[in-house]
Amino acid sequence: MQQPCSDEATEILALHGGDALEALRTLIAERDAVEERLAIAAIAMGLGGPHPRPACGR
Repeated sequence: MQQPCSDEATEILALHGGDALEALRTLIAERDAVEERLAIAAIAMGLGGPHPRPACGR
């Protein structure tokens, strides 16, 4: 039985025509984009993002 990540790795390589370097470049670029979005979200939350609603009757 294959590990799920092995299947994903095979799919990613296939999407890049078997070019491992290009697959890695794409994954690194996607990781960088996710890190940037997380940083923006963290800043937004620190600037008074959504606040929990008060409990009923308060």
